[in-house]
Amino acid sequence: MSKTSYTIERSEPTCAQIKRITSESAIAVTIEGAWGAVSVAPRPCAWNTGIRFLNHMIQLICRRASLNIDTEFKCVLDATYAEHVVWEDVGLVIGAGVAELLENRRATGVEGAGAGVACIDEVLSRCYLSFEGRAGCFLDISDSPAARRELVEDAKTQDARQFFEGFAQGARSTVHLDIGCAEDSHHLWESAFRAFG
Repeated sequence: MSKTSYTIERSEPTCAQIKRITSESAIAVTIEGAWGAVSVAPRPCAWNTGIRFLNHMIQLICRRASLNIDTEFKCVLDATYAEHVVWEDVGLVIGAGVAELLENRRATGVEGAGAGVACIDEVLSRCYLSFEGRAGCFLDISDSPAARRELVEDAKTQDARQFFEGFAQGARSTVHLDIGCAEDSHHLWESAFRAFG
């Protein structure tokens, strides 16, 4: 995905606003975050993706990554939008915003890679991120009952994968995510998003 697939509306060391408008959707994301000596106070954020489960997953990223993320999604077409477009576009624009924040901190020094581990009940997930200008997304999901379920809350299980694909494209990063065995599909994805955050 090229950088021209979205526009940077605002770019500062601790804040990035990104917009993406396609024939299918319009999305605007504001991300506030800082690393090192500078911090950004947590605040109530607006997650308006139209998918409750995706809103909840963005909330987990905010909490785990110490970011404030506001998300506004609108369907451009009158027809019902494909939900996988929402997941992928939200991931792409959040990824672009995170990449912009990292780029703004490059001169003062910022880590270009990281790892996270998280669990919820029976599921353990590990995530490794690298921001090197190349997009790649590698998900290893165990063949467990939860991974085979079609739905997780109000979303399709397959659509949740699209968030990470979109993020990798938008951030021009590599995402490796190993998700353990799960009985509950909500726990499977919550563990993954916690580790990712």
